[in-house]
Amino acid sequence: MRGGKGGTVNKFKKAGIVSLATFIFLLVASAVALALGYVRLEHESYGWLFLIVGVILLILSGLVAFVVRGNTAVNLACFAANAVALGFCIRAWYFFRGLENNFVTMLLICLACVAYLWVFFALCLIPFISKHIKAFFFIWLAISAVAYILVVIFTNTTFVSTFGYYMLVVAAFTYAMVSGSHNLKELIRALTLSAYSVFAVAVIVAVIIISEDGDMGLDCVADIFSGVPDGKGEDKKHKNEEGFLKRE
Repeated sequence: MRGGKGGTVNKFKKAGIVSLATFIFLLVASAVALALGYVRLEHESYGWLFLIVGVILLILSGLVAFVVRGNTAVNLACFAANAVALGFCIRAWYFFRGLENNFVTMLLICLACVAYLWVFFALCLIPFISKHIKAFFFIWLAISAVAYILVVIFTNTTFVSTFGYYMLVVAAFTYAMVSGSHNLKELIRALTLSAYSVFAVAVIVAVIIISEDGDMGLDCVADIFSGVPDGKGEDKKHKNEEGFLKRE
């Protein structure tokens, strides 16, 4: 991993910083998702608000990060905002799938994701892979994406599906490890850009929910913007939850 004018980057120091940042990012997202579980909405159709708020946070953060590129404090703020946005997206997923997690489970998921990150780093220490690090990075992303899709589609468990979403974000954080950042400021910028992988989580959550029950998704969104819930989204949501409980 070569830096710019600053010379060779210390691989272990970079891995340590990225791992710590990843753990904090996921922990904040988990805390937000858990806290939102205590929110009681007037109408269940408004569960889509969780996802919409998450997307809005990402868009606002993206605009700020694009305009103010070199300011470390701004990048850190955008990084934190993206963590909060991920928390909203995860809460939306839990809401529509009838899932729930406790703090211990979320903590274990965060630790598992950091371990996943370290597997990537360990592989990067292999001389052949180190010489072709950029190609390996894209191969790693492709493998992670396929694994993630399979995990999310074919599982309903709280641990595995959440790990699938977090894994997608962490896979993007590997970009910071292979980036040409040669100082802390550039590394923070790389981490901030990687955090916008949360957009992919938001899109996939929306697509899966709508594809599983298109009428429910359209009814819920219509209820939000019309301001006059008709109960269809709520009825369908209840049916989904009943089906989930039977499967369990």
